[in-house]
Amino acid sequence: MTDAELREHAHAIMHRPYRTVIAGSSEEGFLAEAPELPGCISAGESEDEARANLREAMTGWLMSALARGLPVPDPELTRTSH
Repeated sequence: MTDAELREHAHAIMHRPYRTVIAGSSEEGFLAEAPELPGCISAGESEDEARANLREAMTGWLMSALARGLPVPDPELTRTSH
């Protein structure tokens, strides 16, 4: 897959309902995490900046997993119990 194809596929996956968690304060800054994507964390000076940076980090995380043929976890909301 080319980088453009990986990016397009990653963007399509990001439309799924992945959880995001944002914590912090305006004094200390904010951390944003996508818990279903292990290690996918970003930061920003505001919640909006942290959220935007996390979307970029999620794209990179997904592109890396797809390029290496690794499984992409389902969003928690769409997982079914067996």
